[in-house]
Amino acid sequence: MPYHKTINIKKKSCLLVRLVYLSISIIYTLIQTACEHPYNFDFFKQNDTILVVEGMITNENKKHYIYLSRLSGYNDTLNRPVSRAFIAVTSNDSTFYYHEDSTNHGQYYSRKPFVGVTGNTYNLHIEIGKKIYSAHCNMLPVTPPDTITFFHHDNGTLSIDHVAPSLVTSNPAMYQLQLDWSNVEGFEQLPHNETSATMYFYSLTTVDISQLFIPKIQTIYFPPGTRIIERKYSINTDYELYLRTLLAETQWSGGFFDEAHGNLHTNIDNNAAGYFAACTVYADTIYAK
Repeated sequence: MPYHKTINIKKKSCLLVRLVYLSISIIYTLIQTACEHPYNFDFFKQNDTILVVEGMITNENKKHYIYLSRLSGYNDTLNRPVSRAFIAVTSNDSTFYYHEDSTNHGQYYSRKPFVGVTGNTYNLHIEIGKKIYSAHCNMLPVTPPDTITFFHHDNGTLSIDHVAPSLVTSNPAMYQLQLDWSNVEGFEQLPHNETSATMYFYSLTTVDISQLFIPKIQTIYFPPGTRIIERKYSINTDYELYLRTLLAETQWSGGFFDEAHGNLHTNIDNNAAGYFAACTVYADTIYAK
C-alpha cells in the first residue's frame, strides 16, 4: 500500500508542475501581446478624388448657389475647390445655368435670379471633364414657425429660450436665426463679430440617443432690441436623413452616447458626397424684447 501511495503522489506532483508551467506560459503570452506597438494609420488618401456638392434651391428670388470641392484628407484643413465645371438645374420646362464666381473658385451661382416653386422637383446636372453627376430633390411646402421666446438674465441680457420643438410627428424643418445688435445703443462701435451671430435649430421626426445627450453648447447672449431674421426651411424625408447623419458627426458628437461614425447620407450619384436640396422658406424679422 505505501508503494502505491508514493506512485499517486508522484503523478499528482507531475500534474501540478504541468499546470504551473502552462499558467506561466499563458501569462507570458498575455504580457507579450499587451505590449504597445506603433501602428501606421492609413489616412484614406484615395478619398481626395471624391466630389463634394453643396447646393440649395429656395422660393426666394435670388441667385442660387452650388459649391464644388474635393474631399480633404484626414488631417487636411485646406479647401480643395473644383473649377471649370458645367452646372445646370432643370425643373419642368425651365433650365437654369450656373457660372463660377471669378473671385471664389468652386462657388457657382445661377446666371439669373429665379424663384423656386413649391411642389416642383429640381434636377441637378454636373459635368467635370468626362464625369457626370446628378441629383434631384422635391420642394415641399413650409408651415409658419412657432413664436420665439427668450430667457431674461439678471444682467439685462437675453438668450434664446424656444424656437421650435426638436421632435415633431410631421413637417420636419430647419431654422436659421441671424442675430444683429450692431444698432443697439452702446454696441455701435463694436466689431461685427461681436455684435452678430447665426444659430441653427432642427425639428425632426425621430430622436437619436446622441441627440438626447448632446454636449453642452455655448449660450449666445444679446441685448434687448436685437434684430432677428428667422428663416424656416421645409425639408423632405431624404434631406432629413442627411441632416441627421450630419448632426451625428458634428453637433451631437462628443456626448455620453456617441453613435458609430460613418459616411453622411447623400443624394448625389456617381460616388459623390454632399447634398442638393430644394426648400420652401418662410422668413420673418422680429426684435428681441
